[in-house]
Amino acid sequence: MMRAVVLLLLGLVASCRAEFAPPTVNISLDEDPELRWAPLLKVFDVEYLKKAAAEVIDTTVPKWVHQLGKPIVMVLEKYMPQPYAGEIRGLASYLGGDLADVVILNFAYEISAVKVKSSYACVPRFCTSIVAQDKNGHVYHGRNLDYPHPVLRNLTVNVVFHKNGKTLEEAEDFQDAVMRLSKIPIITGVYYIVGGVKAGEGAVITRDRTGPADIWPLDTLYGGWYRVETNFDHWLPPPARDHRREAANKALNATGQDHINLDTLYEASTD
Repeated sequence: MMRAVVLLLLGLVASCRAEFAPPTVNISLDEDPELRWAPLLKVFDVEYLKKAAAEVIDTTVPKWVHQLGKPIVMVLEKYMPQPYAGEIRGLASYLGGDLADVVILNFAYEISAVKVKSSYACVPRFCTSIVAQDKNGHVYHGRNLDYPHPVLRNLTVNVVFHKNGKTLEEAEDFQDAVMRLSKIPIITGVYYIVGGVKAGEGAVITRDRTGPADIWPLDTLYGGWYRVETNFDHWLPPPARDHRREAANKALNATGQDHINLDTLYEASTD
């Protein structure tokens, strides 16, 4: 099964190999859903955002589906739960665009997933995520963003959520975070790749909407010093034309636990 990939770094801030750091925006969950994402406009040009949205839709959604689906999307939008509906309406307002297009944009990943299930001849690359531990117990956590949309390269952003005037942190420790991420109901299947600050604190959580399908932790005592997650359940073989898992495993095994660090992790995730 194909799911979205979400990488979470809990309590550990690591430098990344880049020429510049992405901008940071503070999002208050106390704000009205239609207003809370306004800070994005301070760091991104509206015209560029509109261009990015149009490119993703044009390369993901067949034109005939796009046109025929708009009336249906507008009907479905009325049944979307809060706060999602309000946030989508707000983003559409900021972009000055079509509300239906913003709704469709939120389903772009699911549409591409349907394509994968129906035809393995056109497998999207999307993301590869890795959590690994070196011999000294340091946990490294990385992900590449290999979406087939070059326009997205300049749209990476750090988001800091606030509630009641404080950063939004509820988990007491790594294990508590894993349990919360595993059990809280969500609207679609996803892979959470989670890294902590202590030895052994790394896991891939494969989620269904109502709970965990699988929790795959680091297991260094038995050779499991790293975990690689692409867009397919790790216990199943990937599609024949998707070699990302194989390439990452090969690179990490060649590097070895003795030599894993930020630089070698970067090389492994970009091979």
